[in-house]
Amino acid sequence: MRYAVLHGRRSGHRSDAGLVEHVVTVLRAGGHEVSVLVAEDVVAAHASCAAAAAGGAEVLLVIGGDGAVRIAASHCVGTETAIAIVPAGSGNDTVRSLGIPTGASAAIQVARRGHRQRIDVIEASGSNSSVAAPGGAWQDIVVGSVPAALDARIAARSQRVPSLLGPAKYAAAALVEIPQLRPQPYRLHLSGADDDGRDLEVEALVVAVCNLPIFGGGMQIAPDADPSDGMLDVVIIEKVGPIAALGLLRGVFTATHAAHPAVRIERCARIDIAGPELTAYGDGDPLGPLPLTCEVRPASLDVVVPAGNT
Repeated sequence: MRYAVLHGRRSGHRSDAGLVEHVVTVLRAGGHEVSVLVAEDVVAAHASCAAAAAGGAEVLLVIGGDGAVRIAASHCVGTETAIAIVPAGSGNDTVRSLGIPTGASAAIQVARRGHRQRIDVIEASGSNSSVAAPGGAWQDIVVGSVPAALDARIAARSQRVPSLLGPAKYAAAALVEIPQLRPQPYRLHLSGADDDGRDLEVEALVVAVCNLPIFGGGMQIAPDADPSDGMLDVVIIEKVGPIAALGLLRGVFTATHAAHPAVRIERCARIDIAGPELTAYGDGDPLGPLPLTCEVRPASLDVVVPAGNT
């Protein structure tokens, strides 16, 4: 088996060089061909992943967090190259959602002996970008979720929270943002694969487009999201006060928030989102400002998961 190993630009508490060396040693001991990708920054990571997929790597193994997985996925979608993940980020929501162990040793064994599962991804696009050149169209692949309201502001603030907090970074950022929360007007157009869709106008605190159930360091924001059903789960939280919002924050860790009357979960194959001036996020990274479109790309990415997963 031909493996290419990408080490993410952001990592958690583990020794970077030691973990990479251990992964390579284990894979080579199993008789696999292994190359290590050079990725000193985001541009280099994209270039290395593109070259690995084009060069026929059978598995692109990502050592990193959700952002590194998203970079790898953007070059493996629609190819025969599968992604395996050894989590080394602060949140690791992708592996939690897919049932991949969060411990490095167990995750390496999944990468060696797991099976391929074909999953959906989100294709997010907009007419201009705060990341690319102003005024230029943009398009990104997202594996997990696209926060586009208060949840996006929390994602932005979490990047400034010390990484020592690990998965608690998002909750810590939420505690800062919630007292300042104000619902904002959103215009949403949701459509299925074979219909003209429907329009929603809402005053919302949260608008999160989800392919996977977990985001924000373990929050079960979309508990029924299935990455193999060809649909997106759109979580909308309408106006509540700060005290109720804190209760909902606790509830997302146990998936009990879905029963709250201010929470609605819509399903669609595509959603167009227009709203206030803010930058939407994808798997923890900034994408671009509203308006934006999120569309499912069904069964377009192979991921190596534990052999017992369906």
